[in-house]
Amino acid sequence: MDTPLAPQDRPTFPAEAVAWLVGASARTVVSLGSPEVTAALVVAGHDVATPQATRGRLPYPDRSVDVVVASRGLPDDLDDVARVLRPGGHLALVWNDRDQRIPWARKLDRCLGTEVAGDEPASPLVLCPHFGFVSEQSWRWWEPVNHESLETLVRAELSGLALEECDRRVAAALALYADYGRGADGMQMPWVARCYKATVVERPWQAPHSIDEHPGEQGVDGRAHHGKPVADEKPVDLLEPVVVDPEVQDASDSDLLLIDFR
Repeated sequence: MDTPLAPQDRPTFPAEAVAWLVGASARTVVSLGSPEVTAALVVAGHDVATPQATRGRLPYPDRSVDVVVASRGLPDDLDDVARVLRPGGHLALVWNDRDQRIPWARKLDRCLGTEVAGDEPASPLVLCPHFGFVSEQSWRWWEPVNHESLETLVRAELSGLALEECDRRVAAALALYADYGRGADGMQMPWVARCYKATVVERPWQAPHSIDEHPGEQGVDGRAHHGKPVADEKPVDLLEPVVVDPEVQDASDSDLLLIDFR
């Protein structure tokens, strides 16, 4: 039996994605959803609150929060999210799916019955009058897994199912892992983090501005005049974001994908 991966050997949600989602300076953040994303926000030094219930009205005063980060789905009430955001604050969204270009990831999702986010998961945010232009970036990252850590991961994903059905799908996932014969060496779980953010609109017909901007510095297109960069968009030493092709491709389409996978 494989030994569990030590905590320091488990990569967290990419710090580069956190910096893009929230900003480089410390923020007051409400995190809804994924504990992995919440942990990465805390590590980055932000003041993070995690409400017990993620449905209905948020338990925070009006204009009291810099950023709301929602992972694993769009918040139910975008009006309420806009209510708690300070002027210049924004909503950030994260869909963290296994990379469907990798054959073993596709097979694992079939075993688990996982639904992957569609082509336009943030479309309700685009249409919401409370928020401005929606920016998008994606990051690919890899998580090493072995027999025991894979079981822990998939059981957490299937926690909403009845125990018998959960056990059946976990057994199928572990059989798939065993079929690859990696043993103690483990495998690499490929993830794609699709991230979105949009600044709250303070007044109708007024272009929103971020916390780090002054309203007078921004044009109606949401960009700073005279080529002056917005603070959150200042170049930093990050992993190069990637654009994910929505069409599922087989590993044969790219030599770069032929890494230990069938």
